[in-house]
Amino acid sequence: MSNGLSRSTGYRPEVRTSYFQPGLHCGQIVDSEWRPIQYETRKDQIGVPNGYFDQKLSEHGLLSFASAQAIRWWFVANAEAERATGALCLETRLQKYELVIEHKVTAGEAIHALDCRGREVAKPEVEAEVSP
Repeated sequence: MSNGLSRSTGYRPEVRTSYFQPGLHCGQIVDSEWRPIQYETRKDQIGVPNGYFDQKLSEHGLLSFASAQAIRWWFVANAEAERATGALCLETRLQKYELVIEHKVTAGEAIHALDCRGREVAKPEVEAEVSP
């Protein structure tokens, strides 16, 4: 059977502020430490799409580059819309991760053998060794 590794690059958008005190932006406390941008994923609403090959990334809380960029700018746009002074002093970045998945496929026991009419195929009988 087959064995191998798959590698993918994923990103997590992060935010911090250069302002001297923490602030509340988009429902998230933003301080001087880099922290992941909090967002929700929903299938029933318009949002950032997840590509076919990005499914494994999303299972680990990661995004494709384009999706991470979209979340980053969504956050900044919402922060600007929340207050008259906008999103001054916000800084964003994309933290890069490598997702490595090892896979191994091995054969197991064959089960439920059927003939062309859907009837079970009889298991071959094992002949007992005869001692002289």
